[in-house]
Amino acid sequence: MSVQALSHAQKVTRLYRKSLKHLLSWKISRAVWRQEAIELRCIFDENKNLRDVTKATTLLERGEIEFNKWKHPDPYISPEAPEGTKWERNLPPPPHVLEMTPDEKEWLEDWMKNAPA
Repeated sequence: MSVQALSHAQKVTRLYRKSLKHLLSWKISRAVWRQEAIELRCIFDENKNLRDVTKATTLLERGEIEFNKWKHPDPYISPEAPEGTKWERNLPPPPHVLEMTPDEKEWLEDWMKNAPA
């Protein structure tokens, strides 16, 4: 199986998306987040037409360093997403747990016979 390296554009796109997602962890108000997101987009757009590969690579590396510097220590995870607050919460018990033992069946039958109508 061959693993392809990511292109520069893919790396930049992933950095931008990671930055937006982590920005949500820092900003509670959606209006404040939106303003910050616009500013972040402007930073990325400033260099989108850069043709110098060395400069572009350097900017990407600096961006990764900056992202890691400001990355949220406890990022927001959607509740239903893996590792989110509701992930695998209240799962139904496995079927074998719900099976009654012979003693339980006998007890239930006795109780049903003697239960008040």
